[in-house]
Amino acid sequence: MKRIIAGVLGAMLIGTAAGAAEQPAEPYQPQPYRITEQAEIVEVHTSVHEGDITLVPRITVKTDTWDELTLLLGEDTFLADARDGTVKRMTDVSGQTDALQTGDTLLVTYEPEMTRSIPPQTRAELVVTHPDEGVTPHLLDVEVLYRDETVRFLTDNAGLVVSVDAQTPVQTLYGEAAEAADLHIGATVVAWYDIVALSMPGQTTAQKVVLLPPQDRTFTILTGGDIAIAQGRVENGVAMVPVRAVAEALGYTVSWDGADERVRLTLDGSVAADIRLGEDRYSLGDGGSGLALGAASYEVDGVSWVPAEVFTRLGHAGQALTGSVMHLSGRME
Repeated sequence: MKRIIAGVLGAMLIGTAAGAAEQPAEPYQPQPYRITEQAEIVEVHTSVHEGDITLVPRITVKTDTWDELTLLLGEDTFLADARDGTVKRMTDVSGQTDALQTGDTLLVTYEPEMTRSIPPQTRAELVVTHPDEGVTPHLLDVEVLYRDETVRFLTDNAGLVVSVDAQTPVQTLYGEAAEAADLHIGATVVAWYDIVALSMPGQTTAQKVVLLPPQDRTFTILTGGDIAIAQGRVENGVAMVPVRAVAEALGYTVSWDGADERVRLTLDGSVAADIRLGEDRYSLGDGGSGLALGAASYEVDGVSWVPAEVFTRLGHAGQALTGSVMHLSGRME
């Protein structure tokens, strides 16, 4: 049933920290944590809720990869329409049978893990209707974030840079106004774009961005030599990391001022960062009043946590949260 999938994943251009341990026999290779491809609906499976509402809990589709694949549709599935630019949580769509009909062409994004059933089943994350009738929406995770005149983020297994400029509308799922400053490493968005520059990584500018409701999750932090040093957390759409473990892996000296509840990072004798616990305000070596990065630092069981963006702002290139893994790099921009 499953056809052979052609193509090779591009290698992530990520530097390694100085003094890395011996390379393992099988170094980590980034794997796709979601798959996007065009699909045709083969069968719409329906159920009746409370006697009068017809729902579509799953659809079976044919894709370039699969002769038949069943996609499970639920609260964590989003339905977007390329024709009118809308996106909704699947459970908020009242006319599901009108939106999804046998023979329709879709763009589907789904998890690579699936059952061994015939046909196999997996969870759909995004279903795009009318994909050829407008600017295509894409489901993306913010893996790395750069802020200057234009906010840019790395996504798609470090294969694409998406720019969000002053003209790009940013909003929440339910239409509330947001802004590029609300984007953080670990956030999940639906972004509309069409033209991608053939560079490495590819580059595009979003025409619209919708911030999806955050889903908390954990990830493994890998340093040079693909050594796991700690677990991180995505909380409220912000990737948080244990500051001492990450800072020391990147060559910083970490000190703790208990009286002032302050963590200080120094590098080559210079203060790189002052972090006062309990505040979303990070002083990053410039002597200024500090930056807000979307979440306050905090301490649990003797471990202090900060947004991963602290280290991007300190100039480290190659920090990338791809699926359930965050890569670290001692290389500075």
